[in-house]
Order: sequence, then C-alpha cells, then structure tokens
Amino acid sequence: MLKTMQLRGEDRELIPFSITFVTCNLKLDEGGEKITIKKAILVGSGDSKSEVKNPNHFANYTRNIRSVNSDQIVKIHPILVTRFNKQRITQ
Repeated sequence: MLKTMQLRGEDRELIPFSITFVTCNLKLDEGGEKITIKKAILVGSGDSKSEVKNPNHFANYTRNIRSVNSDQIVKIHPILVTRFNKQRITQ
C-alpha cells in the first residue's frame, strides 16, 4: 500500500488512490471516525528539513495525504487504513 501511494504516472505526477481510514488522536482522546477520500495523493517525502518540528513520519508511522480536490492535508496512520483502492485491508 505505501509503495502504491508513491507511484507516479508517465507525466511524473502522483497517481491518485482511494482510501478509507479510522481517525485516532491519543493526545486529545478522540477518534473512531471513518473517513473516505475517493481521490487522494501522498504529500511530502517523510524527510523534513524543518528545524521547528520534524514530523519523522517513518518513526511515527504516519503519512500525510490530501484529496486532489482540496488543499487540506490529513495525517493518517497506515495501520488504521481499512480500505485502499476499494480493496479491504486486513491486518
């Protein structure tokens, strides 16, 4: 799934994917909402040069995605993905 998120077409643009995931925020004790994005793309590379806060996506096992129709970035935990490209994900 993570490799598929990074795929690019012949035009070097990211190939959109559909995804359904469950939200979880342990700091705010919130979550459990199922969210589906029909056309999403991966945002960023996982390596941040920011001195303010490095999200360290690899260590925290998170990824940033956004809908192709929006500028809003959503952080997901791949382990909480339930469907990817219309296929059920089993863990």
